[in-house]
Amino acid sequence: MEKIKAWLLATKEPYQICDIAEHGCSGGVNGITYYTETCAFHDLHETEIWDFVYEQVDYHGKSLLQFVASLNGANDVGSMDQFKNLLVWFAVEHVAYDLAQEMEKDEEGEWVQKENNN
Repeated sequence: MEKIKAWLLATKEPYQICDIAEHGCSGGVNGITYYTETCAFHDLHETEIWDFVYEQVDYHGKSLLQFVASLNGANDVGSMDQFKNLLVWFAVEHVAYDLAQEMEKDEEGEWVQKENNN
């Protein structure tokens, strides 16, 4: 999900990415808080999001509907806007989690990219 990764890196500070990874998007993430924002984000990144959803469907061995129904917040979906919001937050949270695995706190307690000691 390179475009979503690029969006996170361009618009969020490392600590914000780690917050998303740890707490999710439901507390509010600038740019993907309101349905107008998440719907626009979904439409812009639709192919990337759905490719990831189908990857996860295959990985978990569920049908598409079973998998989507298992997502956190799926029970609250009652419209297409809410459905798009669910998928956007799912994708962004997973990308943030992957990015956070590449970060660590420095001596001052700031999140920074882990040094590669290879």
